[in-house]
Amino acid sequence: MTSIMARTKSTSAYRVHVGTPPEKFEGWATINVCFHGFADLPTNRNESVTSPDFFCLGHKWIMSIWPGGEEDSPEGFVGLQLGSRSNKSIKIQWGCSVRDVYSNEVVGTEPDIYEFAAIDSDADDARCYSSFAKRSTIMKLLVQGSLIVEVRMKLPCTGSNDATHFVPTNQFNQNMLVLFMDEETADVVFEVGEEQQTKGRRKKAKSTTNFHAHRLILKNNASELYDMCGKSDEGITTVSITDVTPEIFKHMLYYSYGGKLSDEDLEANAKHIINACDKYGVVNLKLEAEACYVKSITITIDNMIEILLYADSKNLALLKEAVMDYIIENKHSIIGKVSFSDVPSDMMTDLLTAMARGHPSESGNGDEDMEESIKYNTMRVGTLRKMLDEKGLDVDGSREAMIALLKEHDDIMNT
Repeated sequence: MTSIMARTKSTSAYRVHVGTPPEKFEGWATINVCFHGFADLPTNRNESVTSPDFFCLGHKWIMSIWPGGEEDSPEGFVGLQLGSRSNKSIKIQWGCSVRDVYSNEVVGTEPDIYEFAAIDSDADDARCYSSFAKRSTIMKLLVQGSLIVEVRMKLPCTGSNDATHFVPTNQFNQNMLVLFMDEETADVVFEVGEEQQTKGRRKKAKSTTNFHAHRLILKNNASELYDMCGKSDEGITTVSITDVTPEIFKHMLYYSYGGKLSDEDLEANAKHIINACDKYGVVNLKLEAEACYVKSITITIDNMIEILLYADSKNLALLKEAVMDYIIENKHSIIGKVSFSDVPSDMMTDLLTAMARGHPSESGNGDEDMEESIKYNTMRVGTLRKMLDEKGLDVDGSREAMIALLKEHDDIMNT
């Protein structure tokens, strides 16, 4: 095993205690283990890289990773293992995650209770996940080339108090999904099917699929679909949709009822989902599909203008940012080879923003008014969207629209 890990400081999140905490109170402790230069680590099957020892909950731990898979790993998967190096046994609840730029967990393990045995000398007792994640997924989540694995640990609840701490989960999403496609309670029917040319005829025919839905649920979750449904006192309304396939419409409607699309469905249909959600007002799914699309595509000199124009047409600020980053990083290769004649002039602001992020010292001159006026201008799209979402503001729109909305909110709060 190779040990090339940088030691990370092992600390729990900062806490404020109200009252006296129970004896041996630990709660969740979080450690970030950083595998630097992950792409260059050996990818031979069953060849691992191991961290230095680190401490948490009063015990010594190590983490090992198999970039090319452990002995029992499926093809293309990365293996991961947490090992105890302590001379005392410990029973913990633990899990680990790798997150994206929005701090969303993309891959990870369910919190698992495991009792690690006491160890003598340099041995360890370990819990291994042979199929922790696909290598292709991991490669898209690297931070400056480093794989950051977030490890969470806590002492599990014990004894008869377990039952008294049980709290049932909120069943709202589950109850909403029961209504998905429920014919008995629906007050609108969508007839969905793309128009097709009949073979040997000029006349068009269409094959449709019916989707039963509810105006009340669509009102705040799919605004444009809601507007097509008419008034509630008109009874059951039938609406024809001819520009979306039944498969994509079902994904969009399912999400509107609180459903979660699988990573596979998002990746396979990202662009179609973006187009449908942009037209029919399913904003959050549009942005989720956009994030997936950004991760899955490869921007090149040949396709960068096409992608940039598409991003501009659908208000895909994150995708536009990715293209601008590519232009800045490859400017010497692009000069003289790509025509920008079809690119709207207002995109110059996005390009200057990407340049400014690379030269933060030039973004201000020490003047407080100037620094205040540009505080949003060089922020990443993900950061702007997160700030808008936390304030309950609209997250769909261009970079300029998002900044204007944040500044307007600041002005209102400061008056």
